[in-house]
Amino acid sequence: MPIVVFIAGYHNTGKTTLTEKLSKELTLRGYRVGYIKHDPKGHGITDKEGSDSYRLFQILDRVALLGAGKLTLWEKTEDDPLKAVERYFSDFDVVLLEGWKSIKGFKKLVLGDLDVEGFRIDEKVSLEEIINYILT
Repeated sequence: MPIVVFIAGYHNTGKTTLTEKLSKELTLRGYRVGYIKHDPKGHGITDKEGSDSYRLFQILDRVALLGAGKLTLWEKTEDDPLKAVERYFSDFDVVLLEGWKSIKGFKKLVLGDLDVEGFRIDEKVSLEEIINYILT
């Protein structure tokens, strides 16, 4: 099982920016890093209505689009990030999960004034301190 780290904070607190920085630095250090973003309201658009994959996903439990070195997979599943990590990212070293602020028992980076437990990130905390927290 990889190291699982949740990145939590309100909208526009810098979660994705921090995730990008961590992903680049950990990758440079030789770690294989995966990422899962929480989309509880289903606003993320991965397909357009009327396309072949969209139409088939209305019928089937799993549909994929393969092309130009990229696989996009749509799968009907429950909203359980840990099962997704186990199923799709078990061969990674670190998986960064953006969101799921209510999950407990895992390392969590907390941005802004969100009232949850975890390692608090502000402008005084260095990237090296954050990476040390993740890897220890």
